[in-house]
Amino acid sequence: MVNARRVRVYLVPACLSPTLLVDGVAVVIDVLRATTTIVHALAAGCTAIRPMGDVEEARRTANGLPAGKVLLAGERGGLKLPDFDLGNSPVEYVPGRCKDTTLILTTSNGTHALLRAAAAARVLVGAFVNYSAVCEQLLTTERPIHLVCAGDEGEPCLEDTLLAGALVETLCAHREVVLNDAARLAWDSFENNRTMLRMAMEASSGGERLCALGYAADIDAAARVDVFNFVPELQREPLRLTIGPVGVRASYWPGPPCPR
Repeated sequence: MVNARRVRVYLVPACLSPTLLVDGVAVVIDVLRATTTIVHALAAGCTAIRPMGDVEEARRTANGLPAGKVLLAGERGGLKLPDFDLGNSPVEYVPGRCKDTTLILTTSNGTHALLRAAAAARVLVGAFVNYSAVCEQLLTTERPIHLVCAGDEGEPCLEDTLLAGALVETLCAHREVVLNDAARLAWDSFENNRTMLRMAMEASSGGERLCALGYAADIDAAARVDVFNFVPELQREPLRLTIGPVGVRASYWPGPPCPR
């Protein structure tokens, strides 16, 4: 397997050393909800998304940008932060609110994972809603592949692991790959839940929390597959996410039909 691509999954960001990423392409995954929200926000017209690890840093950055052209968004504990314009619910991000704005975003897990993965040569954002677009990028790269799950407060979470496992399955079906053990665990998790994706996400600890907070609609949004045909990509100086590669010649979804 001389030409095999190395595929590593990290079930939580703490499992990875940024130095491992330098020559690779990283896909950051936070299905419930940051990466799903990022895709929705860019599709709704945000020109860029600035990921922030700290609430006060997010406020300072937003205050330094032109009024009327910036949205301050984020959550802690699943709830929108006080005095922020938006929370972390993908259904909030609509063209009437987002068009031609810069989004400053800080979340409990997803934005931290993005910042930790920033050392990679390329950093992409993955969700079920842009699944095939992400697959297309991974199937054409010659770089090592790193699938970085945001997890939940430092612990692995089911929904991120499921997406990582689905990506592993597609990569294995189309290329020769070398997997780490976490990639095999994620693949097994997807195999065991592929016929009940929405149900599995609702039963996860993150899904239960969102339902308790009244955000069940966010699970519906996050469980949709191949709604969008682009991949957000991290740009530098300053760190920001913009619409990256657009394409998709085929559906790569390996599971049963899912709502779109």
